[in-house]
Amino acid sequence: MPAGEAYVKLFYGEVKAGHQFTFDGRSADFISGLPGDTYRDRSLYAYAEMGLADRLSLILSFPYKRTFVRDHAFRFRLYSPGTASLGVRYSLDKLLGVDKNKHAVAVNIQAFVPTGYVRNYTPSSGGGQVDVQGMVFYGKSFYPLPAYLQIGTGFRYRSSIYAFSKAIECIPGSDIHCTRDTQPKYNDEWLFHAEIGASPLGDFLLLQILSLGTLSTKNPEVGFSPLNPIPTSQRYLKIGGGVAIYPFSFLNVFALSSLGFNLQYFETPVGRNTINSRDMFMGFEFRASLFNN
Repeated sequence: MPAGEAYVKLFYGEVKAGHQFTFDGRSADFISGLPGDTYRDRSLYAYAEMGLADRLSLILSFPYKRTFVRDHAFRFRLYSPGTASLGVRYSLDKLLGVDKNKHAVAVNIQAFVPTGYVRNYTPSSGGGQVDVQGMVFYGKSFYPLPAYLQIGTGFRYRSSIYAFSKAIECIPGSDIHCTRDTQPKYNDEWLFHAEIGASPLGDFLLLQILSLGTLSTKNPEVGFSPLNPIPTSQRYLKIGGGVAIYPFSFLNVFALSSLGFNLQYFETPVGRNTINSRDMFMGFEFRASLFNN
């Protein structure tokens, strides 16, 4: 992101699941014996990047979680802020001497911090502990073809720091919305990302093929609780696509020409100890100048 510019994306996400992948990779009901989508997440998200200096950007994200789980007797629900992230992206183009018109290389460093939510509430807004991750991304332009490729890989360290969330006192089994605060040890994860994009109609339309992968360093050995589906160890691959439309791209007005409406959809074809979900995200994005030049 050029210094003095910001990219903002506000979007809604809906995650549905009627099945899960067990710790050994088998497909099973999300809630045993119950048909339909017994897990739903309808959350709101804000994401921003801000150019701080040449080759350096600040990255911020914040979710507002709205999660619902239905079992044989009750419907559990949660409305709460989730785990926010704060990080930086640094371009390695100059350091590596790559042609910035054809290639791009950058490193992302991010910290994921709970926003004070109750971690032993069912379902919870998140694991309740601090995570730190680093990823390296490579992008290639196929100009003069209106297409690009981006791949990334990295590592997420899942700490045992629970200071930024809280636990409530309750009697598990009596208070149906409460679980015992075990402060589990979450396993570190390898992360993978790949996408291909094309703009067949110039700046007006962007089409994408997307994939995301997470691989815990430790093989899952025990299952997760469907009423609080935050696995300590998980492995999955998500594959999907996206489309973005920029209806005012023909205008020579910076804020309006960058306004876009986007939709992304993912399936989870394989996994272990994770939700077998269909994920849909839609919202809008725009760029703005932080200073009046």
